[in-house]
Amino acid sequence: MRNLSQVSGAGFQLVALVLVFTGIGYGLDRLFDTVPWLMIGGVFVGAGLGFWTFIRTVISADKDGRRKNGGPPGPGGNGEG
Repeated sequence: MRNLSQVSGAGFQLVALVLVFTGIGYGLDRLFDTVPWLMIGGVFVGAGLGFWTFIRTVISADKDGRRKNGGPPGPGGNGEG
């Protein structure tokens, strides 16, 4: 159940990062009169960081689940995969 909450929290974090960086880009666009380029850049930066965080969280939850449930070791064969 803990792994499920980690992964669902990562999904919310992905959305939050996209919204925050889009907002930052929007604000900078208004400040520098570059509409819409910095906002578009903010969307991509937020999505990239969000997906990176999401993938790291899912991999970490999978490793924790394997260790806790006594599942097979990772690809390295020594349980560190």
